[in-house]
Amino acid sequence: MRLMLENYIKSGYPAVAVLSPEEKRVLSECQRIARRFSMNVAAWTTTNHLHYLHIDKSASAGMGMVEKARLKATDPVEALNKSAQLLPNTIYCLLDFHPYWRSPDVWRTAKDMFQVQKRRGIVFVFISSVMDIPVELEREIAITTIPFPGREEMEPVIRKVSQAAQVEIPEDITAVADAALGLTLSEAENAFSLSLAMMKSFDPAIIMKEKEQIIHKSGVLEIVNAGLDMSSVGGLAVLKQWLRTRVSAFSPEAQAYGLPFPRGVLLVGVPGCGKSLSAKALASEWQKPLLRLDAGRLFSSFVGETEANTRNALAVAEAVSPAVLWIDEIEKGLAGVQSSNRTDSGVTARVFGHFLTWMQEKKSPVFVVATANDVSQLPPEFLRKGRFDEIFFVDLPDAEERMQIFEAQLRRRRRDPQSFNLEVLSQAAEGFSGAEIEEAVIMGMFHAWSDDKREVNTEDILQAARLIIPMCRSEITRQRIEALREWGHRAARLANGTGSRK
Repeated sequence: MRLMLENYIKSGYPAVAVLSPEEKRVLSECQRIARRFSMNVAAWTTTNHLHYLHIDKSASAGMGMVEKARLKATDPVEALNKSAQLLPNTIYCLLDFHPYWRSPDVWRTAKDMFQVQKRRGIVFVFISSVMDIPVELEREIAITTIPFPGREEMEPVIRKVSQAAQVEIPEDITAVADAALGLTLSEAENAFSLSLAMMKSFDPAIIMKEKEQIIHKSGVLEIVNAGLDMSSVGGLAVLKQWLRTRVSAFSPEAQAYGLPFPRGVLLVGVPGCGKSLSAKALASEWQKPLLRLDAGRLFSSFVGETEANTRNALAVAEAVSPAVLWIDEIEKGLAGVQSSNRTDSGVTARVFGHFLTWMQEKKSPVFVVATANDVSQLPPEFLRKGRFDEIFFVDLPDAEERMQIFEAQLRRRRRDPQSFNLEVLSQAAEGFSGAEIEEAVIMGMFHAWSDDKREVNTEDILQAARLIIPMCRSEITRQRIEALREWGHRAARLANGTGSRK
């Protein structure tokens, strides 16, 4: 956090690692801190070498030494050693230093310099979007982050772009700034300029579209525009009612009343029974942005990137909040937690621990909807009371719920459910999941379309249903469902029926 960086420097920490893709913004923050505490700021990169960004003008001798160092500090060991030539009380920023930590010469030199230069008031600040601190320096370097810019930082950028393009500042500058939340300042500036080029105005829709593709490039997060509401979800009456009681808790009135922001919900159950659909519909119903976190793609083969991806994804979610963070099939990302120290040097365990800490301590209005098909793959501590507001078990739909699902599927395809015998369809689909019911409707429509493009009827869907073998009829799958159902009745609240535990 911004305040933490200032506190680390003020208290004389020898080294701080700042995890951020916005090096210019971090450098500006270091300059602000330097002005406040009458310090200097020097920076090093592999291309610009060593140079001052902010200096006491009376220290001309010091400036001369640094100009010579600019020519000589061409490798990371030299860059660390040249800290001895810096003026006392200097914030020394080293950019994109993370690839060099693997060298024993580098981390040994860093360890020596931290202790020696601390007495001179030199604070090393390592700025990078990836932070792979060697174990030998874990106790030497404090780690912090800079949150994504908020509305108050976006508005000056809008004014700057307006002035450069010689256009009027938008009347609803707040809406334009909000559309860019979750972007860096440079990304936001590009999005604003793109909107001006395309529409000759600051269009929040264009900015949001650009934000979607920028976030999607990470490969971990994406903004989902579902276009659904809870009426699109058949059954799950208890879950729907529970969610209705939480929507107003994001309001200022609820905060004044003393309510915390809702943490989230874990949906565990039979595949194809509406868990993911509920997450999509929930965000639309609540009129909140929906961010999908791909737990399976979160883990990277590059050292340090998994932790960085996790921190960045959660930071984006907080920046665009209030929002819904949907983590689909979360067990795929957490399956190796128990054996992490043996298989991936503890990366999975560290990411899992960071996520649990974030869920427990987050103050921002990010509502987490996690779904899982296999509860046996979830670590026990993930299911502990307090991680989520509630854990629901989603079972196969009963007869009444199957009728509701048929009704919802027909409405989605612009058909009048009253023109169909829903009771007969429900009976024919006994044991079907919601996804299998959807497939029966689609197959029935294909059959009618191929038959001289006539209107689909009950018989078309019945014929399609007879061709579908529901997964619950497979012996292996049936055993898995029974085991899952036994756990759900014992350890979770039922999303179907009355919702009571049996």
